Amino acid sequence: MRMPKFVDSRVVVHESLPIGILLAMAGGFLDVYTYLFHGEVFASMQSGNVILMGVSVAQGRYHELIRYLLPIGMFMIGIFMTNLLKHRFPKKSPFTWQNAAVAIELLGIFLVGLFSDITSNLLINSALAFFAAIQYATYRRLAGLPYATTMTSGNLRSIADYAYGFFFTKDPTASFKIKYTSAIVVGFFAGAVLSACLAPVMRGKAIWTVSLLLLVVLTITLKNQE
Repeated sequence: MRMPKFVDSRVVVHESLPIGILLAMAGGFLDVYTYLFHGEVFASMQSGNVILMGVSVAQGRYHELIRYLLPIGMFMIGIFMTNLLKHRFPKKSPFTWQNAAVAIELLGIFLVGLFSDITSNLLINSALAFFAAIQYATYRRLAGLPYATTMTSGNLRSIADYAYGFFFTKDPTASFKIKYTSAIVVGFFAGAVLSACLAPVMRGKAIWTVSLLLLVVLTITLKNQE
């Protein structure tokens, strides 16, 4: 996809719009999958898990705390492990650390799908929180802009900021920023809809849709990375 003139032409494929949309779809799919079909826990939106944990405490349901605490802990471990991968991965390898991160997430989620129908919700949610953290920590920029693929509050805030720039400060890049970031929000929404439609039919194996999306991401990046 052709970048606007004010975008650095050296931008890597990992920051391209098609990659961002595919990853946002994966992010939306994951959270709906765990919330609707594995005990009302979020895979990536840990702020939601903290809120639900607070509700459990307020209502005296202390036995439910572990269902939120373990995914939150695994999400943090996933961030930690991604930083290790980023700084320890061979710098000159043609298979970049971002590709390695996507491959780990792809294979891990595929394995979750294999055992999803015979494994407890706690283990499934914790594993998916770990893999969602890898995606969140790996993909943070879209054509040089900050964004997130596993949650959308920050993206919505950015759109509002860019809209202000468009109408009041006459930022010449604002239109491009609004279009790109809005596409990510739409992708996240589409992933959520897809998850809600497929999971009742495919049950636990619906999570393989995320592996398929990640496979497309990995294929595109390997073919087009600079």
